[in-house]
Amino acid sequence: MENSLINTLKSRFAILQSQPLTGGIVAKNLRITDNGSGELSLYGDFTITLKVLDLTSNGAPNLNSLMTFTQQVISNKLRGGGYKSGVIFFEYNATRKSFNLKKNHTYSIRYNFNFRVNVILIDTLSQLRGNDFVLAVVDGIGHQFTDKYGRQHSSGGLTQGSDGGGPAVVSYSSWLKNKHIGVHEFFHTLNLDDIEDADKKNRLMYHLGDNIGHSLSDTERGTIMNFIMRDLRDMTKTTYSNITLNTVNRLRTFLNNSTNGFKYNKAKFR
Repeated sequence: MENSLINTLKSRFAILQSQPLTGGIVAKNLRITDNGSGELSLYGDFTITLKVLDLTSNGAPNLNSLMTFTQQVISNKLRGGGYKSGVIFFEYNATRKSFNLKKNHTYSIRYNFNFRVNVILIDTLSQLRGNDFVLAVVDGIGHQFTDKYGRQHSSGGLTQGSDGGGPAVVSYSSWLKNKHIGVHEFFHTLNLDDIEDADKKNRLMYHLGDNIGHSLSDTERGTIMNFIMRDLRDMTKTTYSNITLNTVNRLRTFLNNSTNGFKYNKAKFR
């Protein structure tokens, strides 16, 4: 009887292992190399999925082309990995391929990640999982903000939380006017901040409406990579999927916050 139960459990586990992982960030083929001089190089194949939820009242006829553009730009911006110095983490033992939880070390890290990016359309909340990234498309956003120069602006997009994860919301009309807004808001979910410096209008994260370019700095790329693999202990696993972001509840709270002034078809939000 006991052997039969063990065999059944083994069979079920084997079936689960063969199933593709789901979620905002999924990775495989993870490995670390240590140059012995305080620099770690990280390798892995990552799939990042952004789910777009159409909450507009009258539909969004150009949504598919905007999603395709967003997928292409995200893929391009993530290509080539990144670098970050001054990362304090547990000391890595290259021989044991594990981290010493009793001792810290300061590292420089090279992120040699390969990325596949999916931007997919969903219709209902039931298609969202706890660890998904989501970009909700609404009719309008009433929220206004004052920049560091004292000028007031309307918001074409908003992302919840200062520690990454989202959810993110864009107005359809603003996305049509500036195709990079979807990418801009998604990179907020990967922990990038807005930029207001007048001499940085060429940057993707510049958000005062008159940017003239869409570049990312090396520091920003390092910040993104650090968010994607924020717990280096996960690099010692065969596969990885990001922890729950409580996406559904956070999106519901975000949309219902009156200070954001979101206008959308509430009948679709079910």
